[in-house]
Amino acid sequence: MVQDRQQRGAGSRQEDDWDDWKEGAEREEEAVDPLSHAEAVTLFGERALRPSRMTPGKVVLAQVVVSLLSALCWALFAKEAGPYGWSALFGGMVCFVPSGFFALRLWLARDRASVGGLVLGEAIKVFGTVALLVLVVVLYRDLRWVPMLVTFLLALKTYWVALAVR
Repeated sequence: MVQDRQQRGAGSRQEDDWDDWKEGAEREEEAVDPLSHAEAVTLFGERALRPSRMTPGKVVLAQVVVSLLSALCWALFAKEAGPYGWSALFGGMVCFVPSGFFALRLWLARDRASVGGLVLGEAIKVFGTVALLVLVVVLYRDLRWVPMLVTFLLALKTYWVALAVR
């Protein structure tokens, strides 16, 4: 008898989940009116609607600068200048080389941009980053992990700085 109640309880929970799912599907079909310019300004402010001055090319350039500065700092202040500096530079390159190709791809397809093209470009960038990381780890025998990863993360976080700069 206890098992029967537990089974009925589980069945009613499944029915409730099904009802919630059907209700969510019905809400999806409702039309959503886009905001007018005045409503968007009221909601987000005038500054949020201005186009950003930060382009993908500028982001890649900032990544190169951050990587070079980090590699220089590691080379100057680490106990072994060569391996630390090169490791840091390679860490930055793992980030900015695929980003550069992605920015170039965006620039070449600027007249015919599509969501599918963006997704494909981002997928190529991710696989390129992984491939370069593997190449650095396999081919560079004097690799120092900390400078490589720190510079890689600094170059990655350049995107967040670029988003903040409008």
